[in-house]
Amino acid sequence: MDKHFLALLGEAGATGLAKGIYIIRKEERFRIAYENELSHWEYFRKFKRSLLEKPVYYTLVVVGILIGVMGMAVIRRVVNKVESQALDFYYKNFEINGEIAKIVEDEKHHFIK
Repeated sequence: MDKHFLALLGEAGATGLAKGIYIIRKEERFRIAYENELSHWEYFRKFKRSLLEKPVYYTLVVVGILIGVMGMAVIRRVVNKVESQALDFYYKNFEINGEIAKIVEDEKHHFIK
């Protein structure tokens, strides 16, 4: 499968997840994460578009709301798992330079301690 297509849908989902969590947890770090993920999604839209973008986004908004309601322990586990998988994907499929390097750096800052 095309790496840009997978990145597009992954970032659409990550944007939705971040938005859902931010709806529940009105914290600055979640707003920043949402804005970062949205900019990553927009970056990959330059290469590929899909009818699946919006359904993935809205599904993950709902999932993010549910996760946000479950509390910080669940949020931490889910976010850290998603971000580590995103980093693995970028390292395996892209040369880490330019805009991809910025995206990878943003992803590293989304981990929750």
